[in-house]
Amino acid sequence: MNNWAASSQRYYETSVTTSSPEKLVVMLYQGAIRFLKQAIVDIENHDIKGKNQSVTRALAIVNELQSTLDMTNGKEIAAELNRLYRYVREAIINGSMKLETKPIMTAVKVMSTLLEAWEVVASGTQESTETFPAYAAAQEYTGARIQLHG
Repeated sequence: MNNWAASSQRYYETSVTTSSPEKLVVMLYQGAIRFLKQAIVDIENHDIKGKNQSVTRALAIVNELQSTLDMTNGKEIAAELNRLYRYVREAIINGSMKLETKPIMTAVKVMSTLLEAWEVVASGTQESTETFPAYAAAQEYTGARIQLHG
Protein backbone atom coordinates (compact mmCIF):
# COMPACT_ATOMS: atom_id res chain seq x y z
CA MET A 1 0.00 0.00 0.00
CA ASN A 2 1.50 3.38 -0.95
CA ASN A 3 1.67 6.34 1.44
CA TRP A 4 -1.36 8.07 -0.08
CA ALA A 5 -3.51 4.94 0.17
CA ALA A 6 -2.37 4.31 3.75
CA SER A 7 -3.11 7.91 4.73
CA SER A 8 -6.49 7.76 3.03
CA GLN A 9 -7.33 4.53 4.86
CA ARG A 10 -6.32 6.02 8.24
CA TYR A 11 -8.43 9.13 7.53
CA TYR A 12 -11.45 6.98 6.66
CA GLU A 13 -11.03 4.81 9.76
CA THR A 14 -10.73 7.91 11.96
CA SER A 15 -13.81 9.51 10.40
CA VAL A 16 -15.84 6.36 11.04
CA THR A 17 -14.72 5.92 14.66
CA THR A 18 -15.24 9.59 15.56
CA SER A 19 -18.53 10.24 13.74
CA SER A 20 -21.92 10.61 15.40
CA PRO A 21 -24.49 7.86 14.79
CA GLU A 22 -26.32 10.18 12.39
CA LYS A 23 -23.18 10.84 10.37
CA LEU A 24 -22.50 7.11 10.23
CA VAL A 25 -25.97 6.62 8.74
CA VAL A 26 -25.15 9.31 6.16
CA MET A 27 -21.94 7.43 5.32
CA LEU A 28 -23.90 4.19 4.90
CA TYR A 29 -26.34 5.86 2.51
CA GLN A 30 -23.44 7.34 0.53
CA GLY A 31 -21.86 3.91 0.25
CA ALA A 32 -25.09 2.22 -0.83
CA ILE A 33 -25.68 4.87 -3.50
CA ARG A 34 -22.10 4.54 -4.74
CA PHE A 35 -22.44 0.74 -5.05
CA LEU A 36 -25.84 1.04 -6.76
CA LYS A 37 -24.45 3.49 -9.31
CA GLN A 38 -21.56 1.10 -9.91
CA ALA A 39 -24.04 -1.77 -10.41
CA ILE A 40 -25.77 0.31 -13.11
CA VAL A 41 -22.44 0.84 -14.88
CA ASP A 42 -21.64 -2.86 -14.52
CA ILE A 43 -24.99 -3.86 -16.05
CA GLU A 44 -24.48 -1.43 -18.93
CA ASN A 45 -20.98 -2.88 -19.50
CA HIS A 46 -22.21 -6.48 -19.21
CA ASP A 47 -19.86 -7.03 -16.26
CA ILE A 48 -21.82 -9.66 -14.37
CA LYS A 49 -19.09 -10.31 -11.80
CA GLY A 50 -18.78 -6.57 -11.04
CA LYS A 51 -22.56 -6.20 -10.91
CA ASN A 52 -22.82 -9.07 -8.45
CA GLN A 53 -20.17 -7.52 -6.22
CA SER A 54 -21.75 -4.05 -6.33
CA VAL A 55 -25.26 -5.37 -5.69
CA THR A 56 -24.05 -7.56 -2.82
CA ARG A 57 -22.40 -4.57 -1.14
CA ALA A 58 -25.43 -2.31 -1.64
CA LEU A 59 -27.78 -4.95 -0.27
CA ALA A 60 -25.53 -5.49 2.75
CA ILE A 61 -25.79 -1.79 3.58
CA VAL A 62 -29.57 -1.68 3.11
CA ASN A 63 -29.90 -4.80 5.26
CA GLU A 64 -27.73 -3.18 7.95
CA LEU A 65 -29.83 -0.01 7.89
CA GLN A 66 -33.00 -2.07 8.15
CA SER A 67 -31.70 -4.34 10.92
CA THR A 68 -30.80 -1.40 13.14
CA LEU A 69 -34.27 0.14 13.11
CA ASP A 70 -35.74 0.46 16.59
CA MET A 71 -39.31 -0.60 15.89
CA THR A 72 -40.35 -0.12 19.53
CA ASN A 73 -39.14 3.42 20.09
CA GLY A 74 -39.12 4.52 16.44
CA LYS A 75 -42.81 3.73 16.00
CA GLU A 76 -44.24 5.17 12.76
CA ILE A 77 -40.94 6.54 11.48
CA ALA A 78 -39.20 3.18 11.89
CA ALA A 79 -42.15 1.41 10.26
CA GLU A 80 -42.02 3.77 7.27
CA LEU A 81 -38.25 3.38 6.91
CA ASN A 82 -38.66 -0.39 7.14
CA ARG A 83 -41.15 -0.30 4.25
CA LEU A 84 -38.83 1.89 2.20
CA TYR A 85 -35.86 -0.42 2.82
CA ARG A 86 -37.97 -3.42 1.74
CA TYR A 87 -38.98 -1.54 -1.40
CA VAL A 88 -35.36 -0.63 -2.15
CA ARG A 89 -34.19 -4.22 -1.59
CA GLU A 90 -36.88 -5.54 -3.94
CA ALA A 91 -35.91 -2.99 -6.61
CA ILE A 92 -32.22 -3.90 -6.34
CA ILE A 93 -32.89 -7.64 -6.52
CA ASN A 94 -35.33 -7.21 -9.41
CA GLY A 95 -32.89 -5.09 -11.41
CA SER A 96 -30.02 -7.42 -10.64
CA MET A 97 -31.88 -10.58 -11.65
CA LYS A 98 -33.24 -9.10 -14.88
CA LEU A 99 -30.05 -7.13 -15.64
CA GLU A 100 -32.17 -3.97 -15.88
CA THR A 101 -30.91 -0.60 -14.71
CA LYS A 102 -34.31 1.07 -14.21
CA PRO A 103 -35.20 -0.64 -10.90
CA ILE A 104 -31.72 0.07 -9.57
CA MET A 105 -32.06 3.72 -10.64
CA THR A 106 -35.29 3.81 -8.65
CA ALA A 107 -33.41 2.46 -5.63
CA VAL A 108 -30.78 5.19 -6.10
CA LYS A 109 -33.51 7.83 -6.19
CA VAL A 110 -35.13 6.58 -2.97
CA MET A 111 -31.80 6.26 -1.18
CA SER A 112 -30.72 9.72 -2.40
CA THR A 113 -33.92 11.26 -1.05
CA LEU A 114 -33.36 9.57 2.29
CA LEU A 115 -29.70 10.65 2.25
CA GLU A 116 -30.71 14.29 1.83
CA ALA A 117 -33.04 14.03 4.81
CA TRP A 118 -30.41 12.27 6.94
CA GLU A 119 -27.90 14.97 6.06
CA VAL A 120 -30.32 17.47 7.58
CA VAL A 121 -30.67 15.29 10.68
CA ALA A 122 -26.88 14.85 10.95
CA SER A 123 -26.33 18.60 10.67
CA GLY A 124 -28.47 19.11 13.78
CA THR A 125 -30.93 21.46 12.09
CA GLN A 126 -33.91 19.11 12.16
CA GLU A 127 -36.88 21.00 13.60
CA SER A 128 -39.56 18.33 13.68
CA THR A 129 -40.28 14.72 12.84
CA GLU A 130 -41.99 15.92 9.66
CA THR A 131 -38.54 16.53 8.17
CA PHE A 132 -37.30 13.09 9.17
CA PRO A 133 -36.21 10.84 6.27
CA ALA A 134 -39.23 8.53 6.15
CA TYR A 135 -41.61 11.46 5.95
CA ALA A 136 -39.52 13.26 3.34
CA ALA A 137 -39.41 10.17 1.17
CA ALA A 138 -43.07 9.38 1.74
CA GLN A 139 -44.10 12.83 0.58
CA GLU A 140 -41.79 12.67 -2.44
CA TYR A 141 -43.01 9.28 -3.66
CA THR A 142 -46.67 9.27 -2.70
CA GLY A 143 -47.65 12.78 -1.69
CA ALA A 144 -48.58 11.47 1.75
CA ARG A 145 -47.96 8.26 3.66
CA ILE A 146 -46.01 5.55 1.92
CA GLN A 147 -48.22 3.29 -0.15
CA LEU A 148 -45.66 1.15 -2.00
CA HIS A 149 -47.62 -2.12 -1.97
CA GLY A 150 -51.30 -2.42 -2.65
